[in-house]
Amino acid sequence: MTMGAAVIGFLPASAAPGTQQRPEIFNKLLDCRAITDSAQRLACYDQQVAAMDAAAQRDEVVVLDKEGLKKTRRSLFGFSFPKLPFLGGDNDEMKPEFATIEAKITSVREIGYGKWSFHLEDGAEWQTVEPIKNRAPRSGMTIEIKRGALGSYVGKVGNWPAFRMKRVG
Repeated sequence: MTMGAAVIGFLPASAAPGTQQRPEIFNKLLDCRAITDSAQRLACYDQQVAAMDAAAQRDEVVVLDKEGLKKTRRSLFGFSFPKLPFLGGDNDEMKPEFATIEAKITSVREIGYGKWSFHLEDGAEWQTVEPIKNRAPRSGMTIEIKRGALGSYVGKVGNWPAFRMKRVG
């Protein structure tokens, strides 16, 4: 098993958006490196690792590898929230992997006036914001959703005309 990049994420209530401070609990673990006596350094590491483990169990600290981070970012596709440095910061829109998703539709529901609600295989829920004319989407179809202009999203099923969408869940 190879070791990949890991992210330790936290959201302290006092942190301003855009700051990239490490949590104090992580800094204390790193401070153990400066102890020259081996027994004291090991005791420090043991104490701080136990503290980090306890914080992780309380969901105060989250550790993700690169693949976990990618899955998290994908699951948030379509939501608007402040730029979070540990989720990629300001450059998400520039990365092709975060400009579009493709997923299987697991269920659909007509919500009136030709508009539809889609549940996707990853648990996301999307709705059309304009009617789909002369077509009825079905479970099992694949949908491609792309970022559009000015924060909008555009969906496309097969060779159907594209339609505007919004993420609702």
